[in-house]
Amino acid sequence: MIFEGRVALVTGGASGIGKATCQAFAQAGATVVVFDIAGASAEGVCRHIREKGGQALAITGDLACLGDLENLLNQTLGHFPRIDFLFNNAGCELVKPLLETEEADWDAICQTNLKGTFFLCKLVIADMVKKGGGIVVNNSSDAGLRGMRWNAAYSTTKAGLIHLTRSIALDYARYGIRCNCIAPGCVRTPLCERFNNEIGLRHGKTGEEVLAEFLDKNVPMKRVAEPDEIASVVMFLCSDAASYINGAVIPIDGGLTAG
Repeated sequence: MIFEGRVALVTGGASGIGKATCQAFAQAGATVVVFDIAGASAEGVCRHIREKGGQALAITGDLACLGDLENLLNQTLGHFPRIDFLFNNAGCELVKPLLETEEADWDAICQTNLKGTFFLCKLVIADMVKKGGGIVVNNSSDAGLRGMRWNAAYSTTKAGLIHLTRSIALDYARYGIRCNCIAPGCVRTPLCERFNNEIGLRHGKTGEEVLAEFLDKNVPMKRVAEPDEIASVVMFLCSDAASYINGAVIPIDGGLTAG
């Protein structure tokens, strides 16, 4: 894939899937905007890209803060003429069942995973409409496709991203905009590690034990995904090879949600 002259904006780009995708975009020739609440780590990703001859800009901000999103758009368009690709990757986890979920928990996870993504889409797609098109990829989860214990609020936000994706695909294809969604399963990322550790605490086990048992019982391929395996699907969805894919939800889970 060749993305020379294109600009990719990645949220949560400082680690995990976001970091791998930033690196993949840069390797394909795109200029990358790395947005993350961890500013030093985002700058580290950009520095690595520049050392390899690429172009990258780090912008620090919180996806849950609408002012930070407006600043992100203004800074990006202040440096570059347009945004060709938006990968809405940033998110946070919450390991609590319904009866343990407080209003503050609900607000925090909805503001990051759903509200922030919704309003960043609104900002970026408005510019894409004016400039003749673009591509959006949203990062949901297997938790958005199936019921999961200890995940009432998190699963709700991830399911919401799937329908946000479909709504965008229906409303804005006429403007040359495609929007698709990925639904990763177990991936070797800090978020997944935190999630497994939290589950482990509830069962008197380590996170590693929880993960091993889950893989054995539920994932036909018996392993976790590496972040670059997820990034490769995002890259495909942004490429001309995926030019007729719009409104799709693609599990990347080793067969977890197949049955």
